[in-house]
Amino acid sequence: MLKKNKVIIIIASYNGQNYWPGLMPLLSQEKYHDFDLEILVVDNNSSDQSVAYLRENYPEVKLIVNKENTGFVGANNIGYQYAVQQKADFIYLLNQDTVIESGFLQPLYDFAKQNKFGSLQSKLRLWDKQDRINTIGNAIHFLGFGFSKKSGQVDDNKQKISQINYASGAGVFISMAALRDLGGLFDETMFMYLEDLDLGWSLQLLGYDNYLIPESIIYHKYEFSRGMKHLHWFERNRIWTMLKNYKLPTLIMILPACLIMEIGQLFFALMNKRFWQKIRAYSFLLSPRQLRVLLKKRKYIQAKRKRSDRQVVYKFSGRILFQPLDSVLLKISNFVFGFYWLLIKNFIFW
Repeated sequence: MLKKNKVIIIIASYNGQNYWPGLMPLLSQEKYHDFDLEILVVDNNSSDQSVAYLRENYPEVKLIVNKENTGFVGANNIGYQYAVQQKADFIYLLNQDTVIESGFLQPLYDFAKQNKFGSLQSKLRLWDKQDRINTIGNAIHFLGFGFSKKSGQVDDNKQKISQINYASGAGVFISMAALRDLGGLFDETMFMYLEDLDLGWSLQLLGYDNYLIPESIIYHKYEFSRGMKHLHWFERNRIWTMLKNYKLPTLIMILPACLIMEIGQLFFALMNKRFWQKIRAYSFLLSPRQLRVLLKKRKYIQAKRKRSDRQVVYKFSGRILFQPLDSVLLKISNFVFGFYWLLIKNFIFW
């Protein structure tokens, strides 16, 4: 009798007690015939009754309780190490603020059995507007921003299996073979935000593509404003990822656009009373210790890469098409940077 493949669902949890009644009753009932499934919750030292609730109501769920908040990145990396120990074949990262559709893993596993891949994105719909899309795969802007495709649009259910720049960490199926090749899951420096962008980019550099599998559906209790409070993490991770993953000639090519964007981001931060968050991001990136870490990580990924920048970044976007950010300034920015990228990406031959 052939040994079944193993899939481990990893949920990074922080003060998630209010989410468990919506997620766990359905998730704990998931059963599949052709692979073994385990659910792991990695709790980041929650101050609510999350852990007690799970232990009392879902004793079959594996729990790892951290003594400190290690962030979304740290918790998932701990989950990844557990999956390595359990000899899992695939992992599925699932946000605590989600609700699943029954059987959501089957289309992902069916694709995984037949294809080489890095990550597979479930279709995420909005929980409060269930006929609308949260993301059908995420796009990478050439200046390091990430955004959800078709966010807020009515779901016409016409999506096909297709390649995407990267998968949202809210609901993503990942090959453990690809992660072994990469050397791990998330870059631990990032703590939270854009770690999924960095992962998708890195997987592509190593020759692994990312796909949308629209038959796999989950719902996300998404709040855009919640993320915007953490400009510091977004900005330092955005720049960190570009400096690590681009080849040097590409960085030189996009430098003028980067400088203009930095002026714009400083102005945005000032107008939104987050100026010192932006300064903190610069302070982190320019510290001698972090520069040494960055150079080490850059050397590692550049040595591992199997694809050229042209093969990977030619698919990046010059525009940010994200409904919650729609504004006159964004339209102007999209015109300027869209034209710039349309022009210079054709000169990237390395």
